[in-house]
This record gives sequence, C-alpha cells and structure tokens, in this order.
Amino acid sequence: MVGTTSKKQKLSPGVEANVKACQNVLKALKKSHVSAPFAVPVDWKALNLPLYPKMIKHPMDLGTIEKKLLAGRYSAVSDFAADISLVWDNAQTFNSDGSEIYDAAAQLRELSDAQLSGVSPGPLSDGGGGGGSGYGGSR
Repeated sequence: MVGTTSKKQKLSPGVEANVKACQNVLKALKKSHVSAPFAVPVDWKALNLPLYPKMIKHPMDLGTIEKKLLAGRYSAVSDFAADISLVWDNAQTFNSDGSEIYDAAAQLRELSDAQLSGVSPGPLSDGGGGGGSGYGGSR
C-alpha cells in the first residue's frame, strides 16, 4: 500500500450511496434543536462530571461518528447505526429519566430510528464487511 493522501478514495457506487445515506442521517440529527449536547465528546472534566468515565465505558458523539464515517472506519451501515444508538444509550445511562439531556436523547433516538429505517443495510467501505443484519432499531 502506498501512503495515504488527502484525496478521497473512489468508492464503488453502492458503498458511495450508503455513505451518502448515512451522511444524510447525521445531517438530519444535527438539524434538530436538541442535538447540540451530542455534537462533540462530553468534556467531563470541564463539566465537573467525575463519574462520567466510570459509568460510560465507550463514549460516543455525533462529531466522532461523522469523522469515522468520512474516514471510512465503518465497514457496514449496522456499525454506523450501533454508534448512533450508543450516543443515546450513554446519555440515558448517565442522565436521569426526565432530565433535559435524557429527554433530548429519547427524541433523537426516535429521529435516528426513523431516518435509519430508510437506509439500506450494506457496506460502508469497499474492504468487505457489508453483510450483517442491517439496522434493527434500538435494543
């Protein structure tokens, strides 16, 4: 393999369509008026949340998901969907039922489930790994 360049690698048409569909899911989520707290990683130190890293073992946010998608780090739509679900799971694990963040996560989970239901299961990279069961919804 030759060194990585800054140019995007050409993807097969099916993979390109899946990546575009996932980008549209992220775009819809980011447009929501309640999505701001989920756009970047939780800065638990700045927010003085010392229990956060003890309770949340696999942090995830929409910005990280977008970076992973654009970098080709998801092999299948189901992997992308799992990370989306992880954002909401983490928020609802750490925050109390009825809190603003908990409720925003519930609202965004519904939106993401609806958006993902229109995305065909399949690969997000040409390196194989596309099968999986597709997106099966949350839990």
